Amino acid sequence: MRIAFFSLVLVALGFAAQAHAQQVYRCGNQYSGEPCEKGRVVDVSPPVRNLDSSGAAQVFLCVSNSGGRFWSPIHCRERGALVERIEAVPGGLSWEQQVQIADQQTQQGYAVHRQAMEQRGAATAGVTAGDSSRCAHWNQQVEYYDRLARQPQSGASQSWIAERRKDARDQQFRARC
Repeated sequence: MRIAFFSLVLVALGFAAQAHAQQVYRCGNQYSGEPCEKGRVVDVSPPVRNLDSSGAAQVFLCVSNSGGRFWSPIHCRERGALVERIEAVPGGLSWEQQVQIADQQTQQGYAVHRQAMEQRGAATAGVTAGDSSRCAHWNQQVEYYDRLARQPQSGASQSWIAERRKDARDQQFRARC
């Protein structure tokens, strides 16, 4: 009886503390309990967890040695296959429903990837003649440093070569080669 009473009191105190919780304000790079100019309220409440849900599950898209693809509830390695994708799906669903959701997520992921590749291709298309000679120059520089690095060198020389090669690669990137 006493335990029930004390637990009831603790629960009531917990609700009272939550009801009177002090607000926290972000003022630039600092946090304060008092409002400030151009400050904003920060949510410091604990994250809410849905206790009714069964959580999330992982579904693995596997590629067999023969090239076939299949979905698996366990890691592909345990079936002698390679992982192509891992999709997070709701855990409380049937296997068929999980696979259907994973398929949809995979198709959306591939579509986003294709769109990004198309945009990247459109943005870098049209290299001018001046750009191509600059790209050829930086390609030659990288090849030169690669050849140089394959020769027996001291540690300091290898470090110097690596720095020069990195600089050449950076210039290639800046020139969009």
